[in-house]
Amino acid sequence: MKNTLLAVCTIMVASVTFAQEVGLQLYSLRNQFAEDVPGTLKTINEWGITKIEGGGTYGLPMEEYQKMLADNKLEMVSVGASFEELEKDPQKVVDNAKAFGAKYVMCAWVPHEDNTWGLEETKHATKVFNQAGKLLKENGLVLAYHPHGYEFRPWEDGTLFDYMVQNSVDFTFELDVYWAYHGGADPLALMKKYPTKFTLMHLKDLQHGVKGNDTGHEDVETNVVLGQGQIDIAGTVAEAEKLGIEYMFIEDESSSVVEQVPQSLSFLKQLKEPKIGIQLYSLRNQFPKDVPGTFAKIKEWGIKYLEDGNDGTYGYPMDEYKAMLKANDLQMVSVSAPFEELRDAPETVLARAKNYDAKYVVCFWIPHNGTDFTMKDTQKALAVFNKAGEVLKSGGVELLYHPHGYEFRAHEDMTLMDYMIRNSPNFNFEMDVYWFALPGEDPVAWLQKYPNEFKLMHLKDCEKGVGVSHTGESDVENNVVLGTGQVNIAGVVAEAKKLGMEYLFIEDESSRVVDQVPNSLLFLKGLK
Repeated sequence: MKNTLLAVCTIMVASVTFAQEVGLQLYSLRNQFAEDVPGTLKTINEWGITKIEGGGTYGLPMEEYQKMLADNKLEMVSVGASFEELEKDPQKVVDNAKAFGAKYVMCAWVPHEDNTWGLEETKHATKVFNQAGKLLKENGLVLAYHPHGYEFRPWEDGTLFDYMVQNSVDFTFELDVYWAYHGGADPLALMKKYPTKFTLMHLKDLQHGVKGNDTGHEDVETNVVLGQGQIDIAGTVAEAEKLGIEYMFIEDESSSVVEQVPQSLSFLKQLKEPKIGIQLYSLRNQFPKDVPGTFAKIKEWGIKYLEDGNDGTYGYPMDEYKAMLKANDLQMVSVSAPFEELRDAPETVLARAKNYDAKYVVCFWIPHNGTDFTMKDTQKALAVFNKAGEVLKSGGVELLYHPHGYEFRAHEDMTLMDYMIRNSPNFNFEMDVYWFALPGEDPVAWLQKYPNEFKLMHLKDCEKGVGVSHTGESDVENNVVLGTGQVNIAGVVAEAKKLGMEYLFIEDESSRVVDQVPNSLLFLKGLK
């Protein structure tokens, strides 16, 4: 029975998912930007997109444009550069990328006359990309060339693209699945053939019935909603997960872009299954007795993803502690930080997160006087979180606040929680469904009300019959197996899937945690 249970749990957490950020290539909205820059950025924000690829300011001063990006929680992670700039003035490219705080620079076209593209042109382009890429690399940037189809013409036993890849020393590639397919290549096969060469991706689908060519040109109206065309979008997205490609940008050049992008996002969200992890505070009593054995137990459960609970490394040197994580195939994707540390030393928090290669930092508690949580406490917290969030964001880490129930007290025509969400430009939230339900709130309703604000989730169920409380305190023994308590776990998991939430952490603070977690995993398996 035990072996069967563990096998089921392992299967559950091994389902196909992808952790990459889905962004937008701004060329998609070139016609909209020409008419209304602020309104177009607002539209992107409303789609729930936070990462973008662009590079210009649409005629606006850089400072003004960057403020618009910040106001809409948009981060320019990749900028475009022309081949001419890379060849003649690569330092200008470096300066532009750094001005935006971007990590990547992409080039999408190499000029050539009369559709002439052969080995000579390929060699010249490769030389330029290596030279410019070396300078970019020295400045902490990654150069990625975006093939457009003409590179897939025959060369020896392969294609000219093969020559480029085999001679790419100081640059990488951005795979546009549309243009690779249109040019006669198989995007999925390319990813498998060159697993270390693609650092970015463009997601774009090709209308059924359209025959490709190797010119790099096609009617933009052949761009269709992802999943509705000829290209294996699901397959390439799954492969991107395996390869660890960091950003996938939707690019839709058609005149129907505003209608199609939301549908493409819905398609991508359907491909995503949240990854099930565990909040290590659940095992706070087990770790002090046997750290290696407790990690082995987590692995035995089939869990891979972890969030720490402010308990450090249990006396082990960091390198030894991380070695235990690696030995058990465990990944610390979220780390905890006390309010005071975020206030006084956010750089230390960032360094700790980077040491684990964690993507998120979570704060679980705002200090306040007894059970009296006020607007003054809320505003104090907002100042700390927004300031610390900016520091963490500069290092590629996202700050989240985990409400504990006291934030749901009334304020004017809303709650203090509403006020926090509406004033959080530099941080987002982790939902603990137990601490939303205990004050009498509906977690699903909050996810629907603020679909872009909750990035992680704690799954924790509450024994039936426990009354409403706004104190943020409760008996840990009322934590029960998921699906057996009063919280609508099935509903919140379903909503989390719709929103594309990346990690759901089981948190069971009861003394029965070792017995209950396998049963909670079985319940979650039954929802899929």
